[in-house]
Amino acid sequence: MTDDLLARLDESLGAVRDGLVPAPPGARHRGAAPAASRTIPEPVPVARVSIRNRWPWVEWFICAQFLWGALLFIPGAQPYRPIIRALPYASSLGMLVLCFPQRSTWTKAPGSASFMLAALGVLVANLLHPTTQFAAGVAQCVFQLMIAAPVFWAWKAVRDETRLLKVIRLVFVLNVLSASVGALQVYLPDVFLPPQFSALGMQLSETWADELSYEGAGGRTIVRPPGLTDQPGAASVAGAITAVLGLGLTLVSRGTAHRVFGLGGAGLGLFVLYLTQVRSLLLMCVAAFALMAALMFRRGRFAAGAWLLTGGAALVMLAFVWAVSVGGERVERRFTDMAQQGAVTTYRENRGHFLSYTAGELLDQYPLGAGVGRWGMMYIYFGDTTDLAAPPIYVEIQPTGWLLDGGVPLWACYGGAIFAAFAMAWRLAIQRFSPGMADLATIVLPVLLTITGMALAGPIFNTQVGLLFWFLAASLYGAGTDLVRTRLRRYDAYTPPA
Repeated sequence: MTDDLLARLDESLGAVRDGLVPAPPGARHRGAAPAASRTIPEPVPVARVSIRNRWPWVEWFICAQFLWGALLFIPGAQPYRPIIRALPYASSLGMLVLCFPQRSTWTKAPGSASFMLAALGVLVANLLHPTTQFAAGVAQCVFQLMIAAPVFWAWKAVRDETRLLKVIRLVFVLNVLSASVGALQVYLPDVFLPPQFSALGMQLSETWADELSYEGAGGRTIVRPPGLTDQPGAASVAGAITAVLGLGLTLVSRGTAHRVFGLGGAGLGLFVLYLTQVRSLLLMCVAAFALMAALMFRRGRFAAGAWLLTGGAALVMLAFVWAVSVGGERVERRFTDMAQQGAVTTYRENRGHFLSYTAGELLDQYPLGAGVGRWGMMYIYFGDTTDLAAPPIYVEIQPTGWLLDGGVPLWACYGGAIFAAFAMAWRLAIQRFSPGMADLATIVLPVLLTITGMALAGPIFNTQVGLLFWFLAASLYGAGTDLVRTRLRRYDAYTPPA
């Protein structure tokens, strides 16, 4: 027993000496080194977190794109409208400053970037045109840089499928919010309509808001829903984006609640779209639904393709019945006339003559541009009305604006950037070795198509909707970079065995 006790005591002293257990207070043992001579391990350096990774900048940027209009619901905010309206564009430029210096060794810039640089170069060169409104022209160049900025930074900020899916869902939720406000503006106008409509619009025409109102069912006056903006009818864009994203997100939803929310949002978006009476956007939604279904069929997912076709058709019909019950005969006649005349005839009788005028008279008159800053908001804010050599030119559709700013060269460069964005999204949507990325591309590509179609109804790439186009296109490229660089090439080069 004594031997066992001594052996345990030796083991305890050895453990204290080796530092395995703490020694009793005041205890000293042979072989213990003085405290001053002990080696203290250096602390492991903590990696410094870059400011780009410290905050959810991308999410804040997206919120700025859709929530800026809420500030205009504050009474007395109209005097500050130019500042508030500049917030989404300034945030785009801020993200460019934040992310552009970030080096990327894992990919190259998207193909759209080269075309966009050329387009911006044409725009700047056209400042030398003899009929340029110089102050407005410089403002237009800066403005276009803000809109196109995501081409140069978004692909660095969104790098994987998970982040891209979060981005898509956030865009969807914010557009659902705007569409929901638009619906409430019809049912409870005294509560949810903005206290003041756009001061600039009222200056241009005192009856502007009244012209964008109509008599609905039961004799009530309906202002075309502005949503989270101060412009009547502006909720149509939120409704269209909500409809396309809502139906598309059912492809990647794993729970019933998510699918129901997506379908409900899509139906709500179409309802608001009907009440704004913007027929061109309804046609683009139908085309987007058909494109999604076609992509599913091409990948061999016939059940998903059939679901998109039947689900999309059901949403279009049910939302129409709902909208007619609220909007009455005006809404019904507006869209049934289009069905009877045909989409092409309807467009030709409305916006079509602007396209004919652009491709005919204006193209012959200004093949290399008419000078920068002679149309749009930049002329209104910065143009010189006393310059009789460079009077303003009315622009209704985007091709007219491009022709005036840079002529055929700008058509080629900006059109090349859009085509490159479509080509990249198409390749990602039809590949089969990464189903998750293909589904996300199948959602984004129809949104890009919808926005591009809006260019034939208005100067959409001179608004923040054009900014959204470049953000989604570049984000899709950033998330699918690995596929673009390596796997797509291997897939294209692969020859299946005989």
